[in-house]
Parts: sequence; C-alpha cells; structure tokens
Amino acid sequence: MPRRPHSLRPRAALAIAAAALTAAAGFGVDAALAAHKTISRSQASAVATAVNLRHSDLPTLKQQANPITPAERQSSAAVDACIGESSPSQALADIQSPDFVGPSPTQLTVNSETQILPSAGVVASDLAAIRRPHALICLRDALGKALVTTAPKGSTFSVSVARLPATLPGTDGVAAVRVTAIFHVKSGSTTVTVPAYVDDVGFAYGQAEVALDVVSTTAPPSSSLETRLAVLLVARARAAIG
Repeated sequence: MPRRPHSLRPRAALAIAAAALTAAAGFGVDAALAAHKTISRSQASAVATAVNLRHSDLPTLKQQANPITPAERQSSAAVDACIGESSPSQALADIQSPDFVGPSPTQLTVNSETQILPSAGVVASDLAAIRRPHALICLRDALGKALVTTAPKGSTFSVSVARLPATLPGTDGVAAVRVTAIFHVKSGSTTVTVPAYVDDVGFAYGQAEVALDVVSTTAPPSSSLETRLAVLLVARARAAIG
C-alpha cells in the first residue's frame, strides 16, 4: 500500500456519508415477509445489540467507538426523506456496532447497524422506497454534499453509486450498494489519487433493518468477507427475532 499525505483521511471524509448510506441504502428486492415475533419498544435495544457485529467476529481488527452523532442522524433523516423511507424518529431502537479497523485505519473499516421499526409493514414500505431509481440519486447527492465539507483541503473528488448483486436466504429482502469515491489530493508538486469504497449490504427481517457497512481504500472490499459477515448477521437476526 503506497504512503499517502497525512491529511488524506478517506474514512473521516466518508464518515457522515457512510452513516447516511447505512441508514438508507438498502433493501432492494421483493420482500417475502414471514411471521416473526413482535418486538416491543422495551425489547428493541437488546434485540438490535444482539444482532450487531462484535469484536470476536473480527478479532484481528482493532475495535473503536462508533457512536451515532447528531450530524449523522440529521444526514440520515435528510436522505430518508429524499428516498421516501420512514423517518428515523419512528425507530424503536437504532444501534451501531463499534468500528473494526485494520491493518491501519485508512485501509479497512467494518461495522453494522440494526434498526428495529414499529412493524414489518413499515420495513416493507422502506423496501419499496429503496427500490426506486430515485433512491440512488438521493444517495449520490447526499454523499457528494457531505464530502464537499469533509474531504481533505485542496482535494477534488468524484462519487458514484451503484447497486451490487446480493442474495441472503432466509431474509425478507436484501440488497447491496457500493459507493466509489475517487480523491485527488495535491502533495507538493504532485497529485495523489486514492480510491475509497463504501459497501453497504442490507437486509430486512421482520421489524429489523440490518446493514453491514465496509469501507476500504485502494481496493474494493473483499466479497468473501462481506458474505461471511452478512450470513452471520442473518443468523443472529433469526436467533433474536425468530
């Protein structure tokens, strides 16, 4: 991995953007809603926490705190409104896992987020909204806006958003989205070009919307890693929700 200027922080530049993507990006196939147990407001936080990733899932990576900031909540709400999804304020719980980073913070960052909504019907409505072509436009525009203020000073960038194929048996709906951001940063008389990728693999399960978020620089995230972690999250959702 080539050395880059200290000021280039693709993960920091994408932090708000990735949070918005995680909250909104994806359940893009038909939902075959099954009968799951009802989750009450008092149970929601415990269920969401039980589903999320933990350090033992990625023991070779370093664990870092990953709270949902007010800025991330505001950004997520704006993206949801653009797409036509339910408001984040409707969620009974919204829990993020820690960040798992390595072998250095600018190479790979993995986390998950689980939202528990009032009903499977609300989740189904979100499924329909994210399927519309306009959803990708909302995501691209929000990410570009976030990067205007968070990208390294003096840099230029381009952003693209595309759907990825994804299958996760046993869920009520699944989709994956990849954001590609190409940064061009001046370092003295030269310009360093660094790609950054944000993959979001999301699935619906009863009242739960679960997202796996993988940020990688210089190369796209490993599909085998994403598949392993997504299957693990599905198994935990089944165990926690039934």
